[in-house]
Amino acid sequence: MDINAYIVKTCTSFIDIPNKIATAIYFSGCSIRCKGCQNAILWERDLNTLKSITYVLSKIKDNKLADSVVFLGGEPTEQMSFLIELCKNISCYKALYTGREFEDLPKELIDNLNMIVCGPFKQNLFMKNRFPASTNQRYFKKEDGVWVLQNCQ
Repeated sequence: MDINAYIVKTCTSFIDIPNKIATAIYFSGCSIRCKGCQNAILWERDLNTLKSITYVLSKIKDNKLADSVVFLGGEPTEQMSFLIELCKNISCYKALYTGREFEDLPKELIDNLNMIVCGPFKQNLFMKNRFPASTNQRYFKKEDGVWVLQNCQ
């Protein structure tokens, strides 16, 4: 059965995954609502249309430039069943940006990802030209099957 999620846009990203070109999948809906969020326009789900997994997979396949996929929002994890099922059907490198903490993400999700940027954006901890944007946020990469916290700069 094909399930649906609120997806605002799919496009090509040259900046969201270091050294990769990605198909960016923007989810709508976010209950975290970080003050100073760069994507506050995506907080409400009703601004967008429902898309099926089949539709999103076709957009990924049609993007001949991309060698990876990144999930952003809004908050992708608020549509967890869709996100997990989508990840299971994508064989290339996959990254997630989430306001949730790494430790709170389900194993079934993290087992199907390669990179996670996690933690809520905190405007008072923002540092210009830093990745991720606020000092409380963390960046993990899976290296040889093990999640490794990366040095942030």
